[in-house]
Amino acid sequence: MTTTQTPTAWPENVIARYFTLAGPSVPGATVDLTHEDMSDTAKATRATCNCCQESGQFEWADQYPRHCRPGYVDYQNQRKGDYNARSWAQSHAETCRALPAPSPAEPEPKRRFWLPGQRTA
Repeated sequence: MTTTQTPTAWPENVIARYFTLAGPSVPGATVDLTHEDMSDTAKATRATCNCCQESGQFEWADQYPRHCRPGYVDYQNQRKGDYNARSWAQSHAETCRALPAPSPAEPEPKRRFWLPGQRTA
């Protein structure tokens, strides 16, 4: 007998997802990678564990000034930041044993106490 799992939609801006040791049987046990804008020129790839909330941020930019030789510009592309974030996410997912926090339960409805002396027909 085979079981099929219905795929869940990834959150917005997630570019990659790694399962932690809990595996695909536990919903939310993933490490997600996203791109963030730090400023106009600086950008970053962030890897966030949805179980233990640990994260790594790997900055990259299309260009940035070279401080040891003024006037020159070094280039670091998105692939380098993504590679570092994927490496961190893979190594963290292989060792993270935390489980995601349970979703908050729906609050119980407010109960009214019935006292026999206050009953009206």
